[in-house]
Amino acid sequence: MALQDLPAGSKVSFHLHPPLLRALGLKHKLRLGAWFVPCLRLVQHGRRLRGTPLDPFGYAHVRRVERDLPRQYMSLVDRALESLSVETLPVAVEIGKLPDLIRGYEQIKLVGVEHFHQRAAELLDQLERAGEAVSTR
Repeated sequence: MALQDLPAGSKVSFHLHPPLLRALGLKHKLRLGAWFVPCLRLVQHGRRLRGTPLDPFGYAHVRRVERDLPRQYMSLVDRALESLSVETLPVAVEIGKLPDLIRGYEQIKLVGVEHFHQRAAELLDQLERAGEAVSTR
């Protein structure tokens, strides 16, 4: 629904909590009125900058972590596939499910990434033990 389609007398507000202001200590969301729509349109056009060196939000810690996760996950999957056997299949399936641990935004996502790393270490250890058990037979 566009702003002009709203019933007469309606008020629009956007509740935002920008990461920069959060980092500076702002504890609550900002309430911005309809006057902020042109700024949102500008941000919308800036989406072409995502993933480029000109992306103003790409340098945040959480964004750098997000960009590295696919490489880490694919490395885990490759290791599981290299040692795939009947004995290692359950562990490989659990490795395949690791991305389900990562949910949410910002700090919630970073906690999920920590769980991802902890569980990945446990599964790699199980994978190595299962592989050693097969090779000693």
